[in-house]
Amino acid sequence: MTGPILLPAKPALQTDKPKMMDWGGALTPTLGGPVQTIMRLGTRHALDFTLPKMRTEPLGRIWSARLRMAKLFGALLPFGQDGFKVGAPGAIVVDGAGQSGMALKIKGGTPYYAIREGQAFSIVTNGKRYLYFASAQTILDANGAATAMPIFPMLRVLPADEDVCEFGRPMIQGSLSGNEVSWSRETAPWTDLGTITITEDE
Repeated sequence: MTGPILLPAKPALQTDKPKMMDWGGALTPTLGGPVQTIMRLGTRHALDFTLPKMRTEPLGRIWSARLRMAKLFGALLPFGQDGFKVGAPGAIVVDGAGQSGMALKIKGGTPYYAIREGQAFSIVTNGKRYLYFASAQTILDANGAATAMPIFPMLRVLPADEDVCEFGRPMIQGSLSGNEVSWSRETAPWTDLGTITITEDE
């Protein structure tokens, strides 16, 4: 079986719109009691992105082929952090199996590297990527480790010991929305792929 399809790097995205899909929410009592926040597993992200109009040959041909394959096998796209300088995080991995919740123990990073609030990273578990964000700044120690890096959303699957954490190039992996992949072709010749949505599957 073919794995997720990495979408082309060129041309660069014209615009993108990340969104968090929350499967929990606020429980508001009908008789005026306190509102309770319900946290449920499964909160994850989606990304709407718009591509610029591109020449059909070769870019339109390649993009349309990759999107059709991604519709069948899933899509993989780097998660942009425009203006943010990631620096040299090192080779960060999960430190210990069986972790859950909204904190992550990690190791293998550059000593004293600063993971910034809102910084994106993906964890690769069983060959699949899950997108997360740091919820507060964390400074790695002299060994390049942290015992409890706060993250959001909560871990959706239990990562294994030494699962890779992609800080240098975080990725979003998921399904393309809708039941079809379509595009417009003009006689110029130009291809207009419009806006595409990738949604994490779990």
